[in-house]
Amino acid sequence: MNGAMANACARSSPLVPAAAPAASTKSPACPSKKTTSPRRTVWCRAAGRRDDDGLLWLPRRDMLTSLGGVAAGLVGYPGLASGALEANPVESCRRGDKVNDKLVECTDPNREYPCPPPSPVRAVDFKPEGAVRRVRQPAHLLSREYQEKYKEAIAKMKALPASHPLSFAAQAAIHQAYCDGHYRYDPTEKNRPFDVHFSWIFAPWHRMYIYFYEQALGQLIGDDTFALPYWNWDAPAGMVIPPLFRDSFANPLYDRNREQPRLDKLVDLDFLNAPDDAPLIPFNGPKDDKYEQLVTKNLCTIYQQQIRGGRGARAFLGEKLCSDTDFRLKEINERSKRRQGGQRAKRDKTKSQGSLERMAHTALHVWVGRSGPPEGKTCTADTGGVLGHDGAFNCNNDMGFLGSSGRDPLFYSHHANVDRLWHIWSTKLGGEGFKDPEWLDASFVFYDDVANPRPVRIKFRDVLDTRNLGYTYDAESEKDLPWLTCKLNPLVPHGKDSPPRPSPRKMLVYPLSLAKGEVVEVAAVAVPPRQPGQQRVLVIQGIEYDPKAENKFDVAINVPGDQALQVGPENSEYAGSFAVVPSSKAGGGTLEGRITLFIDDVLDDVMGDGDTTVDVVLVPRTDEEIKVFLPPTIQNQ
Repeated sequence: MNGAMANACARSSPLVPAAAPAASTKSPACPSKKTTSPRRTVWCRAAGRRDDDGLLWLPRRDMLTSLGGVAAGLVGYPGLASGALEANPVESCRRGDKVNDKLVECTDPNREYPCPPPSPVRAVDFKPEGAVRRVRQPAHLLSREYQEKYKEAIAKMKALPASHPLSFAAQAAIHQAYCDGHYRYDPTEKNRPFDVHFSWIFAPWHRMYIYFYEQALGQLIGDDTFALPYWNWDAPAGMVIPPLFRDSFANPLYDRNREQPRLDKLVDLDFLNAPDDAPLIPFNGPKDDKYEQLVTKNLCTIYQQQIRGGRGARAFLGEKLCSDTDFRLKEINERSKRRQGGQRAKRDKTKSQGSLERMAHTALHVWVGRSGPPEGKTCTADTGGVLGHDGAFNCNNDMGFLGSSGRDPLFYSHHANVDRLWHIWSTKLGGEGFKDPEWLDASFVFYDDVANPRPVRIKFRDVLDTRNLGYTYDAESEKDLPWLTCKLNPLVPHGKDSPPRPSPRKMLVYPLSLAKGEVVEVAAVAVPPRQPGQQRVLVIQGIEYDPKAENKFDVAINVPGDQALQVGPENSEYAGSFAVVPSSKAGGGTLEGRITLFIDDVLDDVMGDGDTTVDVVLVPRTDEEIKVFLPPTIQNQ
């Protein structure tokens, strides 16, 4: 880094996050209202058919029970990955829903595919590895020999029949089925999908997923020391798609469904914030002011994600998975029903993502995936579209669409770095996960052993320490984490030097309609005094959005509306964002989301003595309309 960047990265706050109140159940992420309704069981339908890329469309029973249809050769396998939800309505929203592989039936009311016959093969329980044999390294620093080994492993995985549970097609289908709405909490509720995103499921599920993927690669080349390289996008030297993945000539790591103009450009970890006409910055171009500014913003994005926004398990890993809805959902639906002339809104819920999921992870999914069909053409199978579970084609693939993300080999190295940042948070930064048994004992089933595939049941408590899984991360790359010392700068003066905050320009009427370029100022949101042992959070719920579109809005505090478009993760007023990777939704319609932003650090920076309220500013960044049905609130939790 040059001097300007070094000056912008002086330490500004304690390194270790505050103790996680998430370990307690006093302040639930979900309501504790008791009901007497019967226990719920998760259902799914299995299906199998190929799309135009030759990859397998693969929803499964037992939360991915087996390959059906054209992949009938896999009937004997009980699941590429499986799991189930068991909701106890009396306490599920206080404690979080249970997840296991016991209670799944194969029936998806939104599709017409038959279920495969049940299999007599039973899953075995995961056994910890006895030693650390694999060290994951940055992809851009791999030796030539290791690069060739990686290519060989991927080529062999792609050469396996699609019906093999550890083929590349089947591995891609695991993510597709879990993340594109193929599973339901209840067959009578047709629009209630299970997804491994948007909650505390995200980080451990993906760690399990790429662990078994990594194991298979090593088995294919007969090397139990082979470790999946990670895309080191949190370091300046790795802020570009690694060259290993960019060579299109006879390279099994290449994927044609990436946005071609961005392949050799400096990545933007706050992507969708920049103006549409903002020029891309060549990674190997001159290290001018624009280059340094983007690198600094990238480092501050990771700082916001890992440090400022990662104080506690709920902040970093996400809210509890609760299928029994937000406590205001009925009110929201009634409003929607009245607004639509008696028609119930075609919407569903998501829960709240942690900063690990919604920040750099989401930005790079959208950055890598192609931005749409060829110019002047519609999205169809002929133009490379991926058929979503809603029956429509999507051309923001592969990485840019949850249903097809696993088809790009870069996806796995991208998630290896997401996993690494969780590893750093829980070791070097002292972060502590949840204590809830519903999280620790959550289990899924994945396949292991290429030569003789067998299902293995693994719990979240099994994966909290990567040494239990026989791998760790390159120690050299962790000696210098430049984002640790990133200094945030105020966009406007605060405290004694700040001018009086102007009154909002117009009265707000809910639901708010967020449109790109139109800042929404929510004035005078009450700030409660900080309670001992708790943290103050900004909660925005009732967020309605189209899952197929790119959706993002930033949240700032005490920034004048006429300057809010300039706010970003490098500013101390930045509180966080709402951002999701596009996906589909069976039956169409919108999804329901929320965000919980831990803001004690922001409040310390922007509030003056005696202030009891702040202005919450919503800054839409994408074209698609997003609605917010409920006012933001600040709470102690």
